[in-house]
Amino acid sequence: VHVVLKLWKSGFSLDSGELRSYQDPSNAQFLDDIRRGEVPAELRRLARGGQVNLDMEDHRDEEYVKPKSVFKAFTGEGQKLGSTAPQVLGTSSPAQQAENEAKASSAIAIDESEPVTNIQIRLADGGRLVQKFNHRHR
Repeated sequence: VHVVLKLWKSGFSLDSGELRSYQDPSNAQFLDDIRRGEVPAELRRLARGGQVNLDMEDHRDEEYVKPKSVFKAFTGEGQKLGSTAPQVLGTSSPAQQAENEAKASSAIAIDESEPVTNIQIRLADGGRLVQKFNHRHR
């Protein structure tokens, strides 16, 4: 676990957390451990028996300013469609595959005056199809 302890005029903060007062009795043990050069129990619990890397920053001549929250674009998890090893339904000849690709390409109307992207589609038989789409396609 990597933690940054910032010392401010009126208190301290851990990473980008809230300001914790030097005067608050609940912070007394934490501060005593720091003064003795020990890792506070609160941080040892956070590491669950692992290593704690504690960096300290001295801002004691500054007032605490709450940091702006960091934007996280995506915090969810991905989902896989289908099985990890798809069954091969059947093999097609290269001529049949080319005909199928031509049919698929002709079904999409591309407007070259708008932005275009390529999407590669992997097929169940192991083949692939690269298709052009406009950004507006769904």
